[in-house]
Amino acid sequence: MNHDAWEPRGLFDSEDVQIKLRIMHAVDRSLDQVTVADLCEKTGISRQTFYRNFDSKYSLHWWWPTHIHKFYLIEVGRTIDWETGYFHHIRLLSLEKGFFEVATQYTLNSPIERSIMPHYRKCALMETLRDYRGIEIDDDLMFCVDTWVKTETEILTEWYRLGAAPPPGEAAAKLVSVMPRTLYEALSMD
Repeated sequence: MNHDAWEPRGLFDSEDVQIKLRIMHAVDRSLDQVTVADLCEKTGISRQTFYRNFDSKYSLHWWWPTHIHKFYLIEVGRTIDWETGYFHHIRLLSLEKGFFEVATQYTLNSPIERSIMPHYRKCALMETLRDYRGIEIDDDLMFCVDTWVKTETEILTEWYRLGAAPPPGEAAAKLVSVMPRTLYEALSMD
């Protein structure tokens, strides 16, 4: 796979990431229809290697968004603005849009699986608000954070599951336009 120089260091270059990408790229149908044995056979790895990298086949769905989260989204309010963070996060998500369109043609019924990305987003936003911005998190701001991380995850999941994600710039603008103003302003870089 050829990656441009603009990709952040660490995005693709570790052996761990390469193995996880190989497993992800072996998915050719809904995660409900593929087995761990199928993925191991296609990638030439053992079940032990699979389970060293993923808790279950359904963990594949959240690995890429969680992995790329640390490159741009976590920096919103720290070193970059919302639009830049979303633009690059969505650009990186789009690199694996084929996986999401094929693999997520099922319903995530497990509350644990559905809460992985919102959990990471909430932790990052809380840390940025408290530790980087020194903002006291009152009930109203907490409500904004809780509501937004669930909404953001649902929007992105639907866009990629349906193959309807707008181009990164347009998607970033759409997300920013509907986010709670209180949260937007708290992490504004102005």
